[in-house]
Amino acid sequence: MATRTEAEPPAGKVGNEIEVDTGRLDGAGPGRVFAVVAVVIMFAEVVPLQYAMIAPAVQQVGHTWPEVGDNLTWMVIILGLVGGATTPIVGNLADLYGKRRVMLAGSVSFLAGSLLCATTHDWTLFLIGRALQASCFALTAIAVGLLRDLVPRRYVPVAIGALATGFGLSGVLSPLVGGALTQSHSWRSLFWFLVVYMLVLIPLMVWVVPESRVRARQELDWVGAVLVGVGAALVLVYLSQGQSWGWSRPSAWGYLLAGLVVLVVFWVWETWTPAPMMDPRLLRAPKVSIVLAIGFLANVVIGGAGLAVPYMAQTDAGEITDRILAGAAAQAHAPVEMMRQVIGFEGGMGYALGLSLLGYAVHITIGMSATGMVAGPVGGWWGQRSGLRAPLVAAMAVLTGSMVLLAGFHGTWFAVMLVMSLYGVGMGMYYAAANNLIVEAVPKESSGVGAGMLAVAQSFGAALGTAVVTAVLSAHAFRMTSPSPTGQGTVTTDIPQVYTDSGWTTALWVLAAAALVGTVLAVVMRTGRTPATGGAALEVH
Repeated sequence: MATRTEAEPPAGKVGNEIEVDTGRLDGAGPGRVFAVVAVVIMFAEVVPLQYAMIAPAVQQVGHTWPEVGDNLTWMVIILGLVGGATTPIVGNLADLYGKRRVMLAGSVSFLAGSLLCATTHDWTLFLIGRALQASCFALTAIAVGLLRDLVPRRYVPVAIGALATGFGLSGVLSPLVGGALTQSHSWRSLFWFLVVYMLVLIPLMVWVVPESRVRARQELDWVGAVLVGVGAALVLVYLSQGQSWGWSRPSAWGYLLAGLVVLVVFWVWETWTPAPMMDPRLLRAPKVSIVLAIGFLANVVIGGAGLAVPYMAQTDAGEITDRILAGAAAQAHAPVEMMRQVIGFEGGMGYALGLSLLGYAVHITIGMSATGMVAGPVGGWWGQRSGLRAPLVAAMAVLTGSMVLLAGFHGTWFAVMLVMSLYGVGMGMYYAAANNLIVEAVPKESSGVGAGMLAVAQSFGAALGTAVVTAVLSAHAFRMTSPSPTGQGTVTTDIPQVYTDSGWTTALWVLAAAALVGTVLAVVMRTGRTPATGGAALEVH
């Protein structure tokens, strides 16, 4: 690889080799180390926190701009597009100019975006604010490298496991705080909360967390950065919008084709340039490529389940049927009870739990987040003891089993709570194992861009998972049957954005199949069979 590490003089040894000083806190007490880890985790957790707080409020935001119609979903789509496109670039900048420095720069962008979203009354400016927020998606990837450089070696796998699942701010706090804020104030209060959150964390990061001394000593590969960003964005546009545009329309799959062509050009460029963002030999190596493939498949499940479970839990079957009957009665100028006698429905909604956002948080999200918080550090500890392959296999097997169980048992909140608590174990252990495997696979001067590539693979997987679930559901619409206006026979009408129980069940089986393929890859992978070292094997000279 055409990079060199710039650091202070040697400070220690790994085996018989001298390890370069990265600024590691080997002489610090446990309290100091924990403070650094805690601040880095809380800083990085703003990424899932803002998504978990804002996504449920899409309908409320839509009331402010009713004229945008279906384009309202771009307030969520733009996060994946900008985040996926900028993560490898920002990760590379962190390797070149300092991880803490780039994290702080990203926080300023996030702060500006949050402030813009909280105050603007213009839809275009609101989307620009969301794009500025999305530029912080690389924070988690950079944080992996920062902990690798700073935390004493024996704590690295566990610290990265804890980073992978956070402190529950996004899973536990966000639905509770978000529900309380939107119930008492407008949706803008969510963005003000994020402004305050970041204003508190920025000084803590400056005060508590030192900068890593590791640098990749080369020029920024601007051509590669632009190519990978554009290619990723085009593919994500197709995956995000293909269902609404039509998967087979040239105007839709043209984005996919163009994106793939650009990514191929990126690959060719990286093999030719003397200073690539990341050595293509590393990307081809099974210790990296298989982890990226498993990350893609795991996030097909995570993205698909992230759409399915909240939608199912917050659907109220009684409210939907009552609304349909009331609309039909108003149109026919007839009593609702008369409509109830002549209108029927095709397809059951046994999945509909009728929970509010707050009820969903209390009954389901908290259990899932709690098990994930525990599973992350446990996964890192397990990998440190016996190798990271074992927790990765366990994680993918648990994700597979949880989707199978959810496909069969989703009729009560208690059943869903139990299954999603199991799912939290798989999700937490996956993120811990995958991030640690990247640490074990790439040199420290490439840790930012390496974790960034994993984040891009995960973004592709999450987008595909959402698209697959949406495509399956579109073929299983909930339908109303009513008398034909001619008086002969009946008319069947699809109810928009309402789906049958069989549609959700089929979608969950598809997610289980993706998880099963990921499990097989984890079983056969050769890397991760020896105890995790926190990257020590690669950090010697």
